[in-house]
Formats: sequence, C-alpha cells, structure tokens
Amino acid sequence: MSGVQFGELPFLKEDYQVFSCAYSADGKSLAVGLSNGDIREYSTSTWEQARTLSGHSEAVASIAYSPKGDRLISGSWDGAAQLWDVDAGISMYTLSGHFGVAEGVAFSPCGGSFACGGGYTVKVWDAGAEECQLILIGHRGHVTSVAYSPNGHVIASGSNDTTLRLWDVPNGIRLHTLSGHTNRILAVIYSPRGDRIASGSIDKTVRIWDVRTGACVHVLTGHGDWIRGVAFSPQGDTIVSASDDCTVRIWDAETGTCRQALTGHTRPVRSVVFSPNGNRIACGSEDSMVRLWDVGSGGTRQIAIGSSGCVTSVKYSPHGHQSASSGWDGSIRLWDVEKGDCRHVLTGHVDRIRSIAYSPQGDLLVSCGDDSTLRLWDVETGVCRKTFIGHSGYVLDVVCSPQGDRVASGERNGSVRIWDVGTGECLFILIGHTRSVSSIVYSPKGNQIVSASDDRTIRLWDVGSGDCLHHLSSHDRGVTSIAYSPQGALLVSSSYDMTVRLWDVETGDCLYILIGHTESLRFAVYSPQGDQVASGGGDGLVKTWDVGTGECIHTLTGHTAEVTSVVYSLQGDRIVSSSPDMTIRLWDVASGQCRAVIQSLDTNVTRIAWSTAAGANCFVAGCWDGSMYMWRLIEDGGECHVQAQWIWRPVNGELNVSDTLVQDVRGLSRLNKQLLEQRGAVGEPFVRLREASKKVTSMLSVVSALKQPAIEEAPGSSSADILVTERLEHEQEHTEHPWIEKKESYPYLSL
Repeated sequence: MSGVQFGELPFLKEDYQVFSCAYSADGKSLAVGLSNGDIREYSTSTWEQARTLSGHSEAVASIAYSPKGDRLISGSWDGAAQLWDVDAGISMYTLSGHFGVAEGVAFSPCGGSFACGGGYTVKVWDAGAEECQLILIGHRGHVTSVAYSPNGHVIASGSNDTTLRLWDVPNGIRLHTLSGHTNRILAVIYSPRGDRIASGSIDKTVRIWDVRTGACVHVLTGHGDWIRGVAFSPQGDTIVSASDDCTVRIWDAETGTCRQALTGHTRPVRSVVFSPNGNRIACGSEDSMVRLWDVGSGGTRQIAIGSSGCVTSVKYSPHGHQSASSGWDGSIRLWDVEKGDCRHVLTGHVDRIRSIAYSPQGDLLVSCGDDSTLRLWDVETGVCRKTFIGHSGYVLDVVCSPQGDRVASGERNGSVRIWDVGTGECLFILIGHTRSVSSIVYSPKGNQIVSASDDRTIRLWDVGSGDCLHHLSSHDRGVTSIAYSPQGALLVSSSYDMTVRLWDVETGDCLYILIGHTESLRFAVYSPQGDQVASGGGDGLVKTWDVGTGECIHTLTGHTAEVTSVVYSLQGDRIVSSSPDMTIRLWDVASGQCRAVIQSLDTNVTRIAWSTAAGANCFVAGCWDGSMYMWRLIEDGGECHVQAQWIWRPVNGELNVSDTLVQDVRGLSRLNKQLLEQRGAVGEPFVRLREASKKVTSMLSVVSALKQPAIEEAPGSSSADILVTERLEHEQEHTEHPWIEKKESYPYLSL
C-alpha cells in the first residue's frame, strides 16, 4: 500500500472529544460517544446527524449496538451504563452499581443480554428487563473492556491487572487467564470466527491470542504510545489499532505485519471500528474528529465526506429568480438561478447552519444553526440585519410566518420560540416537547404553528396566545417531518416508526395511518393541489398516497439507498427524489414511471428545491461537497428530458455552464447506452462537445429517459447504473476449549 495519498479534510467535526465509536449491524448508522456525556448518531449515507442521546454526566467511554440496531448500550465515566431505544432517542433505563468507570460494554450476538465491565467485575444484564443476570468476579484491577465470542457462550474481559480472562457465560465460571501484557489492557475483541482474540495495552503492543490453545500467536509492535482500541475486519484477516500516538495502524492478522499507518489525527485516537462490510474504518479522537478511511479498494485513502461545505438546506425565493443554500461551514450563498452567479456569501454564523427560510416578500432570509442563534439577512445587500439570541442549544429549524412579521424556531432541548421580525424580541417560548424539535411549520393563515419532535409527538400552537391547542401522540417513534395541506385543514407527518399519518387540524384526530414503508421515514410532503402526499425514507422507496382514502397510489422504485429528499413540481405532475446512490430521479405522478435519471454524480445530493417561478420547470440541488446544480425539465411531444443549466463547484469556485442533454456516458450499462445512441445523443457531435466541456463532463452524467423509461438492466449487462450493495455473511463456529480450566468457580449473583 505504498504511495497511498491521504486527503486533508476531517470526516466529522465534533464539539467535544470523541471517546467511542460504533457501527450498527446494517452499517447504516454510526454512533459517537463524546466527552460531555452525549451520544450522537449519524446516517452513514448522508452523514447527517440523526439524533443526540443525552443522559450521561461524564464522558461516554464505550458504546455498542444491539444486533437489530434498535438498542444501544453505553458505558460512561459517571459509573453508569444506559440502555437506549435508538429510534425513540430515549434512555430505557440506567444500570448503576459499578464501582468507578463503566468502560467496556458489549451486546451478546443474539441481543438478549449485554455485558458491562466496571470496577473489578463484569456484569451481564438482561436486555429486556432491568435485571443483572450474572456477576463475574476474579480480576484484581479495573475491567476496561469486554467482548462476546461469536456464539455468545464466552465473554473476554481485559483489565488493569494486565490479564485477559475468558468466562463461561451459561455456567458463570472462569475458563482461563491469558497473561503476557506488561501493563494495563485497554481493548479486547474476538475475531469473526471466534478462533482469535486481539488485545491492546498501555505497553504499546497488540497481542493476538489463539482461543483453542490460549497461546499468544503474535505481538504487534510499532505504536509509540498507549493502544486504546482494536478491531477485526469482518473477514478476520485484518486488525486495526488506535493509539495515543495519534495514529491508526492496519495489521495482517495472519502474519502480524503492519500494512499501513494512518495519520491525520492531532490528539490520541481513542476508538476504531470497521464498517460491517469491511470497506470502511471509522476512528474517533480527542482532537474532536471522527475520520473515515476507505480500505475496500486495494489501497487506503481518507474519505472527506461531510466536508465543511456540505449543503444542509436549499430554498427558492417566492418569486423564483433566486435560490439560497446553507452549509456546514456556517455560510449561506445566494444564487441567480438563471445565470448561476453567486450574488452574495453571507457569513456570521460560527457553526453549522441547519435551516434557512425566505420571507413571503422574498426580501429577507432567516437562518438558524448550531451556534444557538437566528440571523435575519437582507437579500439585496447581503447584510445581516438582526441576530436573534435566546436559544441555549442547537436550533434545528426555522420558518417565517405568511405575513412575514414573525419567525418561529425549534431547539434541540424541545422548546419552540416565536420572534418579532421588526424588533428581534422573543414573543413566546412554547414549552411542551421533551426532546429535539425536528420540524416547524406555520399554517397557511399564519394563526397556528405545528411542531414535530423526537419525543414522538406533534403539537399545534396558537400564535396569538402561545397556548397548545392539540397534543398529537400516536406515533411510536420520533417524528421526522410535518406539513400542512395547502388548504390548512390537514397535517401529514412522517416518523422513524415507518408510518405516514394524516391528521385533522381542527379536532386533532388521526384520520389515516399509511403503512407500506419498511424502514424509517425522512419526509412526507403534500402535492400543490393537496390531494396527494409523497413519502421517502430508508428503504429507498418513494410512495404516493391518496389523501381522501389513505390508499397507496404508486410505489416508485429505483433508488438503491435511502431517499434523502422528495419534492413536487410546482404543477404537481412531477416528483424529484435524491439518494446517496448518487442519483436524482424524476417521476411522473400520474403513472408512477421514472421519466429521467441523473446519475454518475461525483457527490451525493443532500437537498433539492423546485422553482417557485410560474411556468419554470427547473430545480436546484445542493450536495455533500458544497456543489450546486441546476437542471431544467424539457417536455417535447410526450418525451421528457433533463437539461443541465449550470454547475458550481467549491473546489475552484468556477461556474460551468452546459446545454447538453447527455453530458457523459461513462458508467452506463449496455442497454442504456444503446438507447441513447438510438436517439443520437452519443456520437461525433457529442464527443466534440465533451472535449469542449471537460470540466463539466467530468462531474455529471444525465440519462434522459424515453417514453418507456430505460432504467432496467438487460440480461447479462454489466451495471454501473445500479449501485449494488453486497452483504457479507460470515460463518460463526462454535469454538471448543480443550485447555479449559474449571478449578475456580464463581457462583453468579441474581439481583
């Protein structure tokens, strides 16, 4: 792996030191434990923060997902372990009784129990009840780490007494003690087959142990400081280790040789984990960074996903001549949508911007973010007119009233605030939600506000009095989005519980529960006419629903990863959706057919907005790397084409303009390429145009569909159009222990 080039951008920048990391079993989530006691969960497809779990009072030293991914166990320096309902974002119960730090936690492979190391003992808890099943006693120093064998019959524990101990879980006895480290052990992990154990120590070594014989097979040297984390790849042929020397090392598990040293962190690296498919390594450090490395391509390179320019919100102005985009870097860009010119860069926020909203007149823009402030901007001059101060935490959403005289904002602590635009005064603080406010919307008349929260509830508020009119609480998990119907009589909500719900605003009754998605939902939006809603989420599906009957009209299939954005066209006859599969799809609402696919993008689209200008069939998209794209929809004799208008890239700040229908055919399947050639889209004129527009063609590929959409693969074709995700399956063997010692028996305690 010599000659590997590393990127310079951090993967995730946290506010606090990163003490622990864990992937969910399906690889769709990454949880990060912080020094302030919080746990933050991120979607690995968008790298947006999904939720924050708050409850510990000190650093979260270790975290682990259940096999199903619906539960998470955390151990903290506050001496407690907590079991979390991940989707709901709530602590199910706190497990106290450990002496000192609760440092090591692990779920059993079946998910029915979990182990926690703290003090001189390992405690095994029933995951379904707040009950300790087993206490394993024998270490003469604090237990720092625990790991289950793949069959769940044995627990390995590492301790400050420099030993590893293996425990028979069914019988509650010690099987063996592995000695060899010369100082405290900080990390322990089983191999996927269960025949090896790896341990990391303050003695700066990683040791690989043979489970059958108890012998130390390899001593891995090379780190210059304490080793705090170790992990096996899912295939078992690779070990990674994290150290206080600010590096992560990749080792060959069979030979014990060091393949690569990954540098970039500036403080001790406390945690390292493999993704479930083995293609990624995530490591967390005291420098407040989480870095992601790609090890699946034969080389090793740092992936700069979620860079400082990642677009978090895109909105059109009411008149449709301008659009605005906000990013992780705390800036807002105002765009002339016809020319693609960036008219203003608005700076003032000192942290990530979460949401932006235009005033009804389009002359003002309001923004909110992680710096706890709202800012009001003059669109014409780019000057910040007011800064609204009062929130104490992240402000997650903001919206302007239809009259333009007030704005409403929702905070991570559950509060909603209503502000006077003219004076900047906070008029009301609406208290009721107990967790983060995920979405806020004004009613069309402006006399009500509706707020959705991770606490599973929706609240309707009277703007004039600040009173809560209705408390809607039938969702089983956190609510991710809320929207009024165009007439204002109905609400639609989406949730992590995989359902869409329709509500009567006047009575607060739930009219329909729309069931059909198989994973959590991110969005549900009304059509401009109000007769339909569209929903999208983790299952990669877009569904349209009849508001009058609650029936599913169409299921729009094609995306191979979760849907990150769904918008209707201004006329309501088209839907545009985006996904981390690096495609944007254009759908016909009436037939449910995919009319066009924009694919082979160099980056993932995070937000889409359809133009608000009358008769303007165009939309803009913001991406992970800060890029902005604008496409125009062209209808011609029943055929549908997508035309790239302009592209802005943050690498060099250059604007690239093109009027081609198909800009690059690399990566297309044989079927799609043949269909494009039949339409004359590929050939000498195209080649000449591509040579003249290399900057553009290297970034974008647009597939214009025919009357019959060309998105299915021909038999035997090699598909670069469809992102195929392989799930690695590993055989778990039952490991015998011919050298088992049963001289010491420790009866377990049932509490």
